[in-house]
Amino acid sequence: MSVAANAFAAGPAARIGDTTSHGGTIVNGLPTVMISGLPAARIGDTVVCPQVSNNDNGAVPHIGGPIITGSPTVLIGGLPAASIGDTVAESGPPSTIVSGSPTVLIGTTGSQ
Repeated sequence: MSVAANAFAAGPAARIGDTTSHGGTIVNGLPTVMISGLPAARIGDTVVCPQVSNNDNGAVPHIGGPIITGSPTVLIGGLPAASIGDTVAESGPPSTIVSGSPTVLIGTTGSQ
């Protein structure tokens, strides 16, 4: 389990359908916890990514992968909740979550 560098800063909660810095989309989450009408995203939930990088071996599709960082203080279904700024592992360089619920913040706003 990993936590984001900005883990103690409150950020908009990530959900199915929210996007990443590579144009990817979160495609699964916990269907029993709804945030602004959409299932909540957590560490381990999956993102698909349309981006392709070029290297010496040709085009390398990023494909997508799991969310690998989340909140150390907010658990959803026993797993750290994902929010804007959290990281997604991909076969290409990692991406970050860039959209989320405008009305639900994950984390804390006070000092630790």
